[in-house]
Amino acid sequence: MSAPVVLFALNEGTKAKFFPGSPFKDLPASQVWVSMAGLKPGDWADILVAQKPEMIVSCWETPRVPKDLLKSGKVPLRYLCHLTGTVKGLVTRDMIRDGLLVSNWGNTISHTIAEHALLLTMGALRCMTVWRASMENSFANQGNIPTRTLHGKKIGIHGFGAIARHLISLLKPFGVTISSYSAGVPPELFQEHGVRRCDSLEELVSDLDVMVECEAWTPQTEGSVDARILGLLPQGAVFVNVGRGALVDEIALARLGTEGKLNVALDVYRHEPLPSDSPLMQVPNALLSPHIAGPTMDSLPLCGDLALSNLRHYLSGQPGQIKGLVTLEIYDRTT
Repeated sequence: MSAPVVLFALNEGTKAKFFPGSPFKDLPASQVWVSMAGLKPGDWADILVAQKPEMIVSCWETPRVPKDLLKSGKVPLRYLCHLTGTVKGLVTRDMIRDGLLVSNWGNTISHTIAEHALLLTMGALRCMTVWRASMENSFANQGNIPTRTLHGKKIGIHGFGAIARHLISLLKPFGVTISSYSAGVPPELFQEHGVRRCDSLEELVSDLDVMVECEAWTPQTEGSVDARILGLLPQGAVFVNVGRGALVDEIALARLGTEGKLNVALDVYRHEPLPSDSPLMQVPNALLSPHIAGPTMDSLPLCGDLALSNLRHYLSGQPGQIKGLVTLEIYDRTT
């Protein structure tokens, strides 16, 4: 009986980033490597029919898996092992519903996003955006920069997934008070992490120094941080978003930032890359990063290690051990 085929549908650059060295020697499968560079229309389908992979390792450059090829039985695909986050550009919801196993990087990079949230928080409190101008002016305005410490601040976190929980562990040494709101999270989970549970967004934002947005994007949460919620934040509060831009009314946020009501620090936006004419670009001293919270370049091999571990679990008949499994619920709430 021939070994099952795993198709690595990756460019050489991606392979080097996620799989440095040669970690594949003990993988009990027939390995096929195909570069996605320069594919012409129809090439991808031809490759799948010719190679007949049971498993595909995919990344940013991998094309969508044609649904008709799976239905026809021409491609015996059973498991799509995705190296990064969203899989909506690769498979349909119906494919997962019909039994295709799909995994992604799961919580592997949650810590890097939490780190970036901490960076944005401290950068906004310490007025990072004006440092260079002050230095170029021979430190003439140094004493007038309204820097603030993180120690002892009141932090509110919208969301309570892996990123939020990593962030809580990073914040605690600063002696902060942490509150959180996320619908459907059991009260005991907040207690376990020493966080005050709020019953609504209104309660969360009523008395904060910093609000961190890291809630999942669902039909229920889209636009939930609207102009009214943002207006309830105290004067001078820092608003950080490492979740999704679609959760926030960016027009209202830009207005409040321009008025000096809020200090803005963002890594995600409703439209990416952020258009040059976006009102957010005009907010004085807004701290804007180009959606780089995660993964960091040196954390990509961790995602590769997870993928290889998942492949081994699949090949050993232990699909229940696969981490980062994309369920229908997870598929529905990712972009």
